[in-house]
Amino acid sequence: MGRPLVVIVVAAIAVVVSAGCGSEDQVPDDDIIAALKLEPSSDRPGYAIGGDPFCEVSDNLLNDADEVEAASEGGKLDLVITDSDQTVGVKALPPFDPECGQKAKRALNKL
Repeated sequence: MGRPLVVIVVAAIAVVVSAGCGSEDQVPDDDIIAALKLEPSSDRPGYAIGGDPFCEVSDNLLNDADEVEAASEGGKLDLVITDSDQTVGVKALPPFDPECGQKAKRALNKL
């Protein structure tokens, strides 16, 4: 009788642990907007980093690692700017100044 109880307890613990591991923290849009000093773009949907029209990013901010991974698929990796851990980011809109990417990466690393 004790053996089935142990199996049930172990299975219950495994379910709880796997549920906890699967959940990722999402960074709120407001935090990304503040960190990058994003301002609404004037000529197309999206944001401009610090209001610079050569530093525009998509209005679809990348709030977690799954969104970063999805945005990076299809050979568009050079347009995706992330923190060092690739857990939060933005998608650059061409033309995009490379210096903006470096500044954005530093700001995202602080989140």
